[in-house]
Amino acid sequence: MPRKKNKKMPPLDLLHDLFDYDPLTGGLFRKGAEPCEANCIGTWTRSGHKKVYVKGHGEFAVHRIVYYMYYRKDPGQMFIDHINGDPADNRIQNLRRCRPKANALNLRKKGKYVVDDEGVGRWVSGVVKL
Repeated sequence: MPRKKNKKMPPLDLLHDLFDYDPLTGGLFRKGAEPCEANCIGTWTRSGHKKVYVKGHGEFAVHRIVYYMYYRKDPGQMFIDHINGDPADNRIQNLRRCRPKANALNLRKKGKYVVDDEGVGRWVSGVVKL
């Protein structure tokens, strides 16, 4: 199935007028709000990412907005990858712009279903030697 194209990002000056970003904690805050965890904005998605609504432009992933605000470069159709695999960690040192193939190589490893000699199956994580 083809990947959905990313929307055009809102103007950078609008984002800087609306939000403050703390690159050390990864928090995105409404302009003028105290930068603490309780004031972080965004709603959680099923995938563990946060998204935020920008009036007149729609919803955007927080990690794409903070990358754009920090580097002043629109990520365009490139992926913004969470290097440590934690989609909630939006610290700038944990974000990188990459192509889909590099992003896919950094996916979390899933476990696999193993059936032993007696026919008993179970989910195991990591590398499994049979």
